[in-house]
Parts: sequence; C-alpha cells; structure tokens
Amino acid sequence: MKLTEKNKAIELRQRGMTFGEILNELPVSKSSLSYWLKDVRLTPGQLARIQYKNDKIKEQFIKFNELRRKQSEDNKKGIISDAIREIDGISQRELKLIGIALYWAEGYKAGARGADFVNTDPAMIRLMMRWFREICHVHEKQFRIRLQIHKQDDIDKSVGYWSKVTGLPVGQFTKAYTKTSPTSKRKMGNLAIYGICSIRISDIDLITKIQGWIKGLMALSSSPA
Repeated sequence: MKLTEKNKAIELRQRGMTFGEILNELPVSKSSLSYWLKDVRLTPGQLARIQYKNDKIKEQFIKFNELRRKQSEDNKKGIISDAIREIDGISQRELKLIGIALYWAEGYKAGARGADFVNTDPAMIRLMMRWFREICHVHEKQFRIRLQIHKQDDIDKSVGYWSKVTGLPVGQFTKAYTKTSPTSKRKMGNLAIYGICSIRISDIDLITKIQGWIKGLMALSSSPA
C-alpha cells in the first residue's frame, strides 16, 4: 500500500503538483511525502508551476488574514461604539466617586499638605479638573500646575498645551523642570510628548476631606455585598 502511494506521489509531483495538492489526493502524512519526494528532480516548467501555485496559495492566505483582521477590527469598533453609548452622561454623584477613585489610585499620599494629582493623559487631567471644580469647589486662583518636561526647549509648547487642557492661564504654572524617567522615556512620542502634568492645590482642609472620602471607599470595598 505504501509503495503504491509513494509511486503515485512521485507521479503527481512530476506533473508539477504542490505538496498541498498531492496531500489532497493521497491520505498520507506530510513527513512521509517529504521523505518520498526529496530526490525527485523537476523540470523548469514543473518548478515554475509549483512556484506559481505556492504564490497563489500565499496570496490567498494573506487576503484571508487581512479579511480576518478587518473583521476583528470592525468587531472591536462595534463593541467600543456600543460601550461609548452606554456612558450617556455622568451625574454629580458618579463624578464624585470617579474622582475619589482616581485620586486614590493616582494621587493619594498619606500625610500630604495639599492635593496633588499627576498624569500624562489629557483626558484624565480634564476629568480631574472638572472634579476639583464641581465636586471639591476649588477656586480658580487656588490651582497651580507644575510640569515635568523632557527637553528644555519644549517648555513653552508644553505649557501652552496644558494651559488649554486645564483651562488655566500660564500665570498659574510654576517653573517647569526637565527630567526623563524610564517610564516617560517609553512614552516619548505618545501622551508624554508634552510631559507630565501635576495639578496642585495647597489646601489642608481639601486634602483632609479627600482622604476621608478615600477611607469611605475603603470601608465600602471591605464590607460584604
């Protein structure tokens, strides 16, 4: 049986058929086929046909992968669009809890003398500025912004950028400093192109209240559902 299959495989190969085509004809393993055909010599015409068929298979494979990638991207876009529609607004209570949770994650420091929230994401900075204004009732003149910049010659551009993001005049920005941390190096060319923004509010009563809110969330997270 094996000899019959081997001879048939050699015959099909000499017709210029690819391994894939032969495997469709014969119920044998690819390893057996490789062993049987390793010494088969082919004419230029047979080699050309095999190359042509292999190129076609590769082209179809690439098209198939592109189609799958597009379908995957379309599916992700659909999920994201549906998720965006679910967030149809933020109530004041929701804004309060969101801000507390973000401050707990990103800005909480035990024993701090004021509120200090640091991030590179402009959307998060905008949200926290809204939280400070609407929930914490921080007066506009109380805000101070400090930037950590990658290069000295980027300072003016970065100050202008974060001034638009925060809605604060450049007069409320303290002197920026240049320092590139290993984390921010990895983000160069992405969000951290404008440096790291720190929102600072020197108000002991405010940070005390925020710490109390965080402790309230801590208590809720530890209580049974």
